[in-house]
Formats: sequence, structure tokens, C-alpha cells
Amino acid sequence: MSHDPWPASSPWLSRRGLLASFAAVAISSSMATSLCAEDARPSGKDRDEVLKVRRFELMESRVAALTIESAEAGFPSQFASKPIFKYSDPARGYVAASVWKLGDQGRPKALLAVELDRNTYGKPCISYERSSLTETPFTTSVEGVVWSPKGTQYQFKPLPGAPVPAKTPQLRLIQMRSLANRFASSEVVRKEKCELRLLPQPVDRYTPAEAERADGAIFFFTFGTNPEVVLLIESDGERWEFAAGRMTGAQEVVLTIDNTIVWTGPPLQEGGDSPFTGNIKAIEIPGIAADGSEIGE
Repeated sequence: MSHDPWPASSPWLSRRGLLASFAAVAISSSMATSLCAEDARPSGKDRDEVLKVRRFELMESRVAALTIESAEAGFPSQFASKPIFKYSDPARGYVAASVWKLGDQGRPKALLAVELDRNTYGKPCISYERSSLTETPFTTSVEGVVWSPKGTQYQFKPLPGAPVPAKTPQLRLIQMRSLANRFASSEVVRKEKCELRLLPQPVDRYTPAEAERADGAIFFFTFGTNPEVVLLIESDGERWEFAAGRMTGAQEVVLTIDNTIVWTGPPLQEGGDSPFTGNIKAIEIPGIAADGSEIGE
């Protein structure tokens, strides 16, 4: 997720606009100051581990609070209990972050990125970035923010020059990793081009269909460890396909295969029905003061 990606004109997408709307929310520092007030508080690496756990528990509780509704029978009613990926991005002010999937069977229905932002806007905040991976209508809601995506940004295309899917899951994983390595990705943030890095291992593996040799995996292209582009590689049992989607608000984002552009990130769409969108809210972050500074030991 890119630094300050959202257009300021959108009340749903704008990081600045959303933070302004929450300006009236009082930010209590009780959670943070408790770390300083305890006589027997941990220090050094032990303190870092305590903060790491508490920050993850904070994200975990917010994900668990999401409600999900769909008319489709068997549609998942909550995000997975554990994230598929954890990361941080100190350069951009994110002290902890995680990506969660919706659905344990088949291709996930959605991805949710949750980031704890210490001081980009002068105060601690939590951001949610949502991406739909399905055409099936559904609605999520948390803290008064409703998301009902119309469709998905992921459109599958044949993967040129791909071999026939292998017989075993182990060999198909090798194939998917080899196919993923043919891709490259970059983004433009504030007129600066950033080359993204493909993580060597998929962050999730799934079976997209009942056919023999059907297989699928989710790969991330990252800035540091921060996911910016999602690459799906799937087999229907007979051939390999790919699809890509944003996890960034960058002005431009592209994906190439063998040095040929095969996907360009669609323009950001405003509103709670966008296939990819997000919002930000002020929050208390353990170990971070109300002004965004780190509380000393």
C-alpha cells in the first residue's frame, strides 16, 4: 500500500478527507501511556516483542469485528482467523500491518490489508484497504463503514508460453513460481517510479476448481515488504492463467511479462462500491503517543 495514495476529493477514499472527518474524535493516550506507567514494564527487545503482540492483537480484533453478508449460499461470514501475510513499512510510518483473506475454500473472495500508521497525519491511525476477488455481490461493514463492491478488478487471461499443468501439487508449485518469475512490476508514486519486488514464495495456495490438476496461488509484488500488486496464477486443470490487481493508490502501476506490459492498474474509483478502496480512522496504537511519536522506555 502506497504512502498517501487516496484522492483528496473522495470522502470514502481520501486519507486527508477521512482524517479530517475524524478530527473531532478524541484520541486517548491511556493505552500508550500504560506502557510507561508500569513499574515492571519490559524493556529493550522484550518491550519490542510486547508491542508487536499488542499491535497484532489490535489489528486482529478489528478484522474479527467485520460483519459480512451475501445472498450466495455458503459465502464466508468472516475473514480468516490468521493473516496470510504480515509486514511493516517504517519508511512510510507503518509500525505494523497485515493482509487477510475472505474464504478458506477455493480462490479467496476478498483481500483486506490493515495498517497501523504512527504519524503520517500527525496522529496514530488505522487504515483498511479492501480488494474484491469475486463477481458475487457481498457487503462488509465495520465501524459504520460499508463496502459493497460491484465486481472485481481481477480479470483472468491465458499465460503465454506456459507448460501443461503438472500432475502433482509439488511440481505445480514449482511451475507457478517459475511462471511468476517471468513477471515484473513497477509503480509511480508522486512522480517517482518505484520498481517492485516479487516475493519468492506465494502468500496463499488454493484450489480454484474441482478439476484434476486445478491449482492456484497468490503472489505479492512489494515495496520493501509492503504489498503493492497482487498476482494470481491459476490452472483450470488444462492451462495456466493469470490476473492482477492493485493494493496501492499509486498514480500508475503496471505488470509486465517477458518485458511486455500485460496489465495496467485501473484508475482508482471512489465510493463504497469500488472493487478496490479503503478508509482511515484515528486510533490508539500501543507504544505510540497521541502526536505519533514513539513513547520512550
